[in-house]
Amino acid sequence: MATDQDLSQREQMSISGSALAAAPWVPALAAGGVVAAADLGLHVLHGHLNLAIMSGSVSAGAAVLIVVAAAGAVWRARSGRASLWARSNPWRFAILPAVVAAAIALVLTVVTGGGVFHGIFSALWHGGAVYGLTGAAGMLGKSRKPRSS
Repeated sequence: MATDQDLSQREQMSISGSALAAAPWVPALAAGGVVAAADLGLHVLHGHLNLAIMSGSVSAGAAVLIVVAAAGAVWRARSGRASLWARSNPWRFAILPAVVAAAIALVLTVVTGGGVFHGIFSALWHGGAVYGLTGAAGMLGKSRKPRSS
């Protein structure tokens, strides 16, 4: 059997995607929706509403959705190979959610007129936050004691 060091970056991303397939998507969607709505609501209360602000709110909501889904995928008591790999390699697992969050932030910022440089900054910020939070959640999940049957 191949060890973690024998896996290519592509294989690691494939395994991360398989682990994310077992994520609790309904709670993740709810959390992301609440964050996006709350952020947008705060901007409306302050009298600021434009396309760039809406894209920022959606980016924040997407980042929270991804973090909750990834943390849930790692914390669930699944015994599949992908889930076990994600729990034993939380920082490698966190790469895929971070890349997804960065891509969403970049596209939303550029499409809504924020420009490429602001889009890159937004992508780095959102991707970095998702990477850190997902990796930390994976470390916490890794340190939890396994359930006894």
